[in-house]
Amino acid sequence: MSPQIKKIVGYLLVVFLFIGFFVLYRYVQPTGYHLPDDPLALEALELVKKHRSRQGYTLDEAVQLMVDDLKAKGIPFHEGDWQVAAQGEDKYMVRKIVREKGSMEWIEREYAWRVDSKEKSIRVISLAAQQLMPFENLPPLPHGDQISSLPGTMLKLPVLREIEEGSVNRVHLI
Repeated sequence: MSPQIKKIVGYLLVVFLFIGFFVLYRYVQPTGYHLPDDPLALEALELVKKHRSRQGYTLDEAVQLMVDDLKAKGIPFHEGDWQVAAQGEDKYMVRKIVREKGSMEWIEREYAWRVDSKEKSIRVISLAAQQLMPFENLPPLPHGDQISSLPGTMLKLPVLREIEEGSVNRVHLI
């Protein structure tokens, strides 16, 4: 073989390798997160996505509105896929992660819920998701009985003047 033919074959080989890598990169990219084949997991995902948020949208729409707001403000962000993981019999965790570029570091918000597919109930398990849930679906505050009381159960405290006059029948100490 002459040196000129070897050169041409070498160039053609490099071109074909380049085209092959381009085709592989372009058409054989890995696809996104795959949801499980479990029908209860898919049902849990749909329960979360269609659940009403605090603003009246569905939870899926509320998360998407937050992402759209980041996009409108020009803040760099990364939106993850919805993920479903089994957590025992008839219990699933559904979550979505949104990361946004803060002033110094990236801020990660995990929207996560625990779904009981038998009872068709949703419990919020992350702080970011708690901001989206309606108030009636939030867990009670710790020591909530000590923070506030129900209307009509307030103690009537005597005014200082009543104590000085001695007209107070009963004094309640708190």
